[in-house]
Formats: sequence, structure tokens, C-alpha cells
Amino acid sequence: MTSHTSLVHKIIILWVVVWLLESISGVSGRGLAPFFEWNPALLLEGDFSALPGFILYAFGHEPFPGFGHIFFNAYLFWAFAQEVEVLYRGSRFLKLMFASLLAGSLAQLLLYLLLGGAYAIPVTGGSGMVMTALAVQAAVYPDRVLSLILFRCRLIYFFLALLTLDGLGFLYSLWGRGGGIATHVHLAGAAVGWWWAGGFQRTPKWWANLKATRQQRAKHSQKSSLKADELELDRILAKISKEGMPSLTPQERSFLENRSRNRG
Repeated sequence: MTSHTSLVHKIIILWVVVWLLESISGVSGRGLAPFFEWNPALLLEGDFSALPGFILYAFGHEPFPGFGHIFFNAYLFWAFAQEVEVLYRGSRFLKLMFASLLAGSLAQLLLYLLLGGAYAIPVTGGSGMVMTALAVQAAVYPDRVLSLILFRCRLIYFFLALLTLDGLGFLYSLWGRGGGIATHVHLAGAAVGWWWAGGFQRTPKWWANLKATRQQRAKHSQKSSLKADELELDRILAKISKEGMPSLTPQERSFLENRSRNRG
């Protein structure tokens, strides 16, 4: 991975600055936090102070003592977005990140309009942008190996594992049993990144390799079966030559009949 990517660093710095301002201003109340939350319920009720959150939600995080939210988002963004900025430099990278946060805010709005109260809870955080960066890398470098704490795995499998967890979390939220995580924002960000990198326009190499492996196994199994049939046929013919047709068992006669039908 590259050692310096200014836009990624600037976004992380902005996250930290906003987090500090949210935490400090929240000592005497909610402070600045509502400006960095996206709550379509408030906007549709006529509270236009919620409008900036349509964009700014992606730059806020749970204020102190909620340190884990910003820490993991910043770490993962640093780990995955740097390579993405190398692929899409300058304004192209900013457009990608803007498309990501826009997809997340529209997903929140659409789900609130369709399902109402279950999505009246405001969302905040840049995790959708993190998933966008991860999706781009998974589409472009699916076979890249990640060295995690306890094991190593291909990037595409890591991405699919997170995608599966978010999908399950989203289903639980539809049933009213969500865990307070905006999984729909994660999924929207992943969709944007995968589409941006052309993941929907080509068969991923990992899928092609898996398909080729399955076909190879099927051919090997077919060859083994044909070889076993030939050996059995040779044995039965040798028995007929030595002992005559009356010596054949019902199973052996059935085998010969099937072979005769198959050969037409």
C-alpha cells in the first residue's frame, strides 16, 4: 500500500476534528452532534435544521466516550482507501466518496418512506465510505491476501464475509431487531464501490477460478466412473468366456443391458 495519500488523510483528520468538536460541545448537552446526523423523519416534519445531515452525517461519529466507532472507521479507511485513491486520483476519488455518502443518505430516506418508524433513528458515521473503498479493492484485487490477526484470507472473501454480516443485520433491522448499526448504509456504500470499479460488468476472477475448479472435479469424477465401468465390463466378459452366460448374476446382466442401451 502507498505511504501517502493526502485526500484519505485529510478525510480522517476531518473525522477526528468533528469528533472532538462533537464531544466537547456535548458536555453541556447534545451540542453539534445533531448537525452530523441524518434523520429524514425530522426533515419531513418540517425541521429544516436536519437538512445538512443529508451530507454531513458521513463526517460525524458517536461522541466521546464512544471512541470505538471513529477508531475502527478511521483505521479501515486508512487501510483500504489509500490504494483506491491511487486508482482514482483527485476529483475522481472525491466523486466516488460523494457518491458513497449520497447512496447512504438516500437509502436511509427511502427506507424511512417505505417502513416509517423503524428508520426514524438518525444515522451518523463514515462506515459507508469504508465499505465503498473495500468494495473497490475487492473488485480490482480479489486475490490479494490479507494478513489478519489470527489468519490469512483473500480480500474477496473478507469483503463477502462483511457483506454477509451486513445483509443479515439488515434483515434483522427489517424485522425490528436491529442492533443500532446502519447496515443499509454499509450495503449502499458497498454497491457504489463495486459498481464504480466495474464489478457488475465482468465475472470476478475468483468466481471464474471457482467455476473452473468445479468443472475440473466433475471431469475427473466422470473419467473415474468410465474407467470403473470399463474394468467391470472386462471382468464380466472374462466370466462369460470362462463360465458362459448362465453364470451371470442379475446385477451383472443388468449392467450389460445398461451398457448396450447407452451405446445405442
